[in-house]
Amino acid sequence: MSQKELLLDLTQDFSPAKLRELLRTKNRAFRFVDEPLGEYEGDGISQIVQHASLEFPQHQKLLVVSARVGRDLTERSAKKKQYELAKKILKAKWCDAGIFFFYDERGVFRCSLVHVQYFGTKRRFNNFRRFSFYVHPENANKTFIRQLDTAKFETLDQVKEAFSLTAVTDTFYDEFMPQFKNLSEAIFEQCDKPDKTMDEAQDFALLFVIRIIFLGFVQKKGWLGDDDQFLQHFLEEYEHRKSADDTFYSRWLKPLFFEALNSPQGAKVAYQNNEFSPETENKLQMAPYLNGGIFSPHNQHGFAEEFYLVPDEAIKQFFEFIFSYNFTIEENTQYDEELELNPEFLGIIFERIVNKEDGAVYTPRPEVDLMCRLSLVKWLQKTNHTNIDIRDLYELFFREAGTEHASEADQKHGSFSENQIKDVLDLLENLTVCDPAVGSGAFPVGMLQVIDEVEQSLRQRIQDPGAQLCAFERKKRIIGQTLYGVEVKRWAVWICHLRLWTSLFVDAPDDLRHSQEPLLPSLEFKIRRGDSLVQMVGSKLFPVSGHAQIGSRLKAKVTVLRKLKLDYYYNRGNREQLFNQIKYTETNLFREIIDTEITDKKKLLSQLKQTRPQTQAGLFGDTPNQQVLQLDQKQIDRLSEEIAELEEQKKALQDEHPLIWNIEFSEIFADERKGGFDIVIGNPPYVRQESIADPDGKIKTPKDYKDKLREMVHGDYPKQFANPKAIDAKSDLYAYFYLRALRLLNPGGLLTFICSNSWLDVGYGVWMQK
Repeated sequence: MSQKELLLDLTQDFSPAKLRELLRTKNRAFRFVDEPLGEYEGDGISQIVQHASLEFPQHQKLLVVSARVGRDLTERSAKKKQYELAKKILKAKWCDAGIFFFYDERGVFRCSLVHVQYFGTKRRFNNFRRFSFYVHPENANKTFIRQLDTAKFETLDQVKEAFSLTAVTDTFYDEFMPQFKNLSEAIFEQCDKPDKTMDEAQDFALLFVIRIIFLGFVQKKGWLGDDDQFLQHFLEEYEHRKSADDTFYSRWLKPLFFEALNSPQGAKVAYQNNEFSPETENKLQMAPYLNGGIFSPHNQHGFAEEFYLVPDEAIKQFFEFIFSYNFTIEENTQYDEELELNPEFLGIIFERIVNKEDGAVYTPRPEVDLMCRLSLVKWLQKTNHTNIDIRDLYELFFREAGTEHASEADQKHGSFSENQIKDVLDLLENLTVCDPAVGSGAFPVGMLQVIDEVEQSLRQRIQDPGAQLCAFERKKRIIGQTLYGVEVKRWAVWICHLRLWTSLFVDAPDDLRHSQEPLLPSLEFKIRRGDSLVQMVGSKLFPVSGHAQIGSRLKAKVTVLRKLKLDYYYNRGNREQLFNQIKYTETNLFREIIDTEITDKKKLLSQLKQTRPQTQAGLFGDTPNQQVLQLDQKQIDRLSEEIAELEEQKKALQDEHPLIWNIEFSEIFADERKGGFDIVIGNPPYVRQESIADPDGKIKTPKDYKDKLREMVHGDYPKQFANPKAIDAKSDLYAYFYLRALRLLNPGGLLTFICSNSWLDVGYGVWMQK
C-alpha cells in the first residue's frame, strides 16, 4: 500500500498495528520498542504503549505513543487530561516531542504533536505546545491525510511543519482562492442587474461563503435536525425534488437563511410554496433562531442582495470543496491548536483576503494575546482607585509557567483585597476598546478572550454571582459593552462579525438551541464600515476633536441612544425599526450638538461686540486701548469663522453619510465620562505614499486624498499642525493612523499599536517626532 493509502486506512479504522506500518514508511530510522506504559494508565485511559522513538540531529528525540480511551472520543472530550498525560510522559522520558494517538473502540482518534518550547538555552520541561488533528471515519479527514502524506520526518522541524497551522492555512488558502474566484464569476454571470460590477459580485460571494461556513459550525453542533451533514443532505434532496434548475439558492437556501434561521422555532418556512420533504420541513421549523444580522438580507446596508443568485453548479463545487475539510468548534489557544476549520483558522484565511492589496498584515495570535494583556495591565495601572501594585496586575494577566495547563502550584495570580478585585471588575465592565483598522477581528476576539478569562478568575475568588453565568452570556455582555471597531472594506466587516459570532456560538449551551429569542447579537453598530482617517460630507471635513461639551438635555439623548443600541444589539424589538431609529437619532444628536456650539459661540460673539472699548490715560487725555481693540477684533473674527465652519458642517450633514466618529460612536464621544475610548489597539495598515488613495473611490486623485489626510490631522491637532503643509506628503499611511488613534482616546486612554520604526529615521517621520 502507498503511504496515502495507509493513512486513509488508518482514518477508517485505527489500530496500533496500522500505526506501526505507517511509521515505517515515514522514516526507516524509527526504533520500534512497543513498550507498555502501564504506570500512566487510569482515569479512563488504558493500553498506553510507546511504539517507537526517533532520534534527530542535535540530540533531539521524538516518541510515538498510542492510548485507548474508555468513552467515545469527541472533539472536546478529555482534551486537558490527554494533554497532561502527554507532558508527563515527555518529562519522564526526557524527550523533546511526541506524537500521541488517543483512540476509542470506534476507530475515532486524536493525533497530537506535543513538543517542548524552550526559552533561551535552558532545557526546562514546563513550556509545551500541542497541535492536533481530530479524525473520525465519517469525516473527510483531508487535512490530516495530506499533511502526514507530504511530511518528511528527517528532522524535528519537518515533523513540526506537518502539524503547523501556518502550513495548513497556506494550503487551504491556495485551494480556496480559485474556488472563490469561480464562485464570484458564476454569480456575476448570473446577475441581471444593469449596473453590476465584479466587486459587488465578489462581496455577495463572500457573504454567501460566510453564511455557509457559519452553518458548517451550526451543523457541527448538531443544531440542524441533529444532522452534522445537514447542508450536504439538503443539496442532495434538492437534486431529487427540484422543479427547475438553478433554484437551490432561491427556493431552498433563501428560506433557510431568511426564514428558518431568522424566526422563532415552529414558524412555517416557505409556507405552501416549497419542495421540501416533510422531514426536512420539520427540521427547518426547528432550526435555531439565530438572527444577529448574518441571516438578514443586507439591503438595509446599501447592498442590493435581491439581484444576485448563486447557480447550482457553483454551489455544488463549493460544497464539495468546503466540506472536504473537517469543521471543529474548538477555539485555538496560544498553547493548544486544532488543525482543522475552526474560527481562528478561518480568521487567518479571511484576513489574507482582506489584506491582499491593502497593506495590512495578519497579526499572529501570540502577538495579539500579548498586546491585549499588556494594554489591560497598563490601563488598569493608570485608572485603578485602590493602589494596586503593578506586579500583582502582571501576575493576574500573565501565566508564570508559560503554558495553559501548567501546574497551578507554579502560578501566581496577584495579591488583591476584595475591594481591589471589585475595583478591577468595575473598571473592566465599563471599559471601551476600539480597533480602527479591525480587519477580520483578531484584536476584538483577543480582547474578548482575555477579559473573560480575567473577569471569571476574579469573580470566582470573591464568589461573585456573575461567576455562575455561562461563557456564552459572559462573552455576549463583553462584546456589547466593551468592543468597537471600524474597517473600510464591507466584506471585512462581515468577516469580523463572523469571528465574533463564532467565538460566541462555540460556547452556546445546548438548551439555547430551542430559544424563542434570537441567539446572536446584532453587531452593525459595534463593528462599523467606513474610512477611519477621512470623515468628509460634501467638501466638509469632520475632525474628531471638538463637539465634547453638551448640556443635560443632550446627555439625556445620549442615554436614550445608548439604550437603543443595546436594544438593537440584544435584538429587543423589531430590528429594522430599531436600525432606522438609531441612524436617525445619531444624526440628529450630532446636529443638536453643533447647534449648541453655534448658540454658545454666537452668545460670546454678541458679548464681545457689545463690550465698550477700554481707555487709557495719555498725554492728550484718555484714548482707546488700541492693543485691546485689536485683540477683541481678532477674537471676533475667529469666532465668526468658527460659527461659519459649524454652519457649513451642519448644512453638509445628511441622514445618509460616510462614517463620522462623533456620530457613529456618539455614546462614546458625547459622554463626558468617556470623551473617547479607553484603549485603542491594533495593527494599522502599512501603505507607501505612492499607493495611498481613497478606499471609497469618491476622492478622485491620490494627491487630493493625501491632501485631505493632512487636513484631517490639522483639524484634529489645530495647534500642533496649524499649517497642514508642514505634514510631509510622503508619509506612509500608518503615520496617519497613529495620530488618529491618539485623538480617539479619552484623557486617561492608552494606545497600543504594532509599529514600524521607520518614522524615527526617515524624512517623513520628522513631523510625527515633533
